[in-house]
Amino acid sequence: MMRTYHNMIAVAGEFAAPFRRTLGYAVISAVLQAAGWAITLPLFSLLLAPGALAVREIVSWLGGLIILLLLEGLVRWREMAFVYDYWHRVTEAMRQRLADRLRAMPLEQLARRKSGDLATILSNNVTFAATALSSLATLAIQLMVVPAALLVLIFALDWRLGALLLVGALLIVPLMLRVRRDANQDFQRIDEVDAAASAAIVEYVQGQAMLRASGRSGRNAPCLSGVFAHQHRVQHQTGHTALLIAKAQLILQLTLVATVAFGIWLSATQQLSLASLLCLAVLVAQLVEPLTLGLSMVRLFELADAALQRVNALYNEAAQVTEQPQQQPQHFAIGLNKLSFYYQQQEKPAIQEVTLHIPEHSLTALVGPSGGGKTTLTRLMSRFADPQQGSITLGGAELRHITPEQLLAQVSVVFQDVWLMDDTLAKNIALGRPEASHAEIVNAARKAHIHHVIERLPQGYETLAGEAGSALSGGERQRVAIARAILKDAPVVLLDEPTSSLDSESEYQVQKAIEALVADKTVVIVAHRLSTIRAADQIAFIDQGRCVECGDHASLMAIEGGRYRALVEAQQHTLST
Repeated sequence: MMRTYHNMIAVAGEFAAPFRRTLGYAVISAVLQAAGWAITLPLFSLLLAPGALAVREIVSWLGGLIILLLLEGLVRWREMAFVYDYWHRVTEAMRQRLADRLRAMPLEQLARRKSGDLATILSNNVTFAATALSSLATLAIQLMVVPAALLVLIFALDWRLGALLLVGALLIVPLMLRVRRDANQDFQRIDEVDAAASAAIVEYVQGQAMLRASGRSGRNAPCLSGVFAHQHRVQHQTGHTALLIAKAQLILQLTLVATVAFGIWLSATQQLSLASLLCLAVLVAQLVEPLTLGLSMVRLFELADAALQRVNALYNEAAQVTEQPQQQPQHFAIGLNKLSFYYQQQEKPAIQEVTLHIPEHSLTALVGPSGGGKTTLTRLMSRFADPQQGSITLGGAELRHITPEQLLAQVSVVFQDVWLMDDTLAKNIALGRPEASHAEIVNAARKAHIHHVIERLPQGYETLAGEAGSALSGGERQRVAIARAILKDAPVVLLDEPTSSLDSESEYQVQKAIEALVADKTVVIVAHRLSTIRAADQIAFIDQGRCVECGDHASLMAIEGGRYRALVEAQQHTLST
């Protein structure tokens, strides 16, 4: 239980103090409830006493009962205030904190998590964790404190009755510990398979065109067939804890019956007064509901605990640290100094001992075979991860010593796979400068050669881009991304094969947009069509994570047997045939 409590406190965040007060109110109200039932003993004693009824004393005890009930109602009202005043705020705060954590995570680390997994945490797990704080926590307090207080009262009636009840409770403790352990593991597995199923559904929707074309849409889709079967197996395997709960409930019910039977025997043998016997019957009757309900809800509590653990696990993901002292770039040249980088769980380095100087206001092209490390280099320059060896500097400042906000304010990135929000085209273009005016957005779109396309759309700049930009073609998405970079006007521009998958017309339009973007900037471009980078200030040939050649087009073409020269000649031969 302490683990669950600590998980709740961690999830509550800035609302931990009111949450603790709420738990305190729940304890007080549960004690007041039990105290109300304790009044039944003096009432029964007065009612069963020989002679005339002591009306004044009976009324006094009833008055005390009413006061306890009013106090309990008042405290429960304060207890419920957390549900109404804080539940929605806790939910929002949790999602905001998770969003901040995702932003602070290195992109390499973030890329290892499937979108379905993150969607499950940010939606279902957050909602269940907030419900655990607002409702389940106080219910758990009531289901524990009320029976404990009633057990103390039964001990006060007769220690033998209390001992019998305690023995029955101790008999079910091992069963419930096993239920908690197994249910927690079960629900963690269920969360994992649910996240995998969510990711598979996303993949299924995104791949509909390919799946239909190959005749593999529907239930036989490769991305769905195994996932749903595994999900069914895992869910089916969790049923065994219900049998343990049923066994515990049977032991509990037999214990309660045995306690009442023992009380009747004690009363029959003059060892327990009739008033005490009636009070015992009332207390045992009040024990039935919280104990039975508590046993039934163990799985629900463990489901909440699993959700809390998944939310906290994401909270505890390591953030990318800005090392001290912080540094400010003095100019916009980039330096790669003996750079080496390994992806996690890979033995072969993606980048090996790369040293490269990229002057300010220059165009540097990275070329070479696929998988050679070109994209990794551009992503390291935008600090999606930190190299294990060597360093990267911007304007003399090492990237590790520049805050992410400062770094990304200086860098615009246009990747091959463009991502657009399912929002208006105007907001997509203004993503890097949300305060930009409409005139500035239009001007950036003109420079990116996408304005004429947007103008023809039914709602113009208010047209929704669709999920991941699905309302636009690949070339149009690229130009929107370039318009975004033009509007941001960062001094450093990283372009990762922005024309690789485009047709000739789209490539021509994107190339014109790039020319508008890179003027007077420090530019690094990953290129596979070498005809587009002949005028680059320097060309670095990257292969197997190493920079094997570097120079301008003329100097590299002059190298007999050079890698760049061979690649250019191969592309020219392909075009001529």
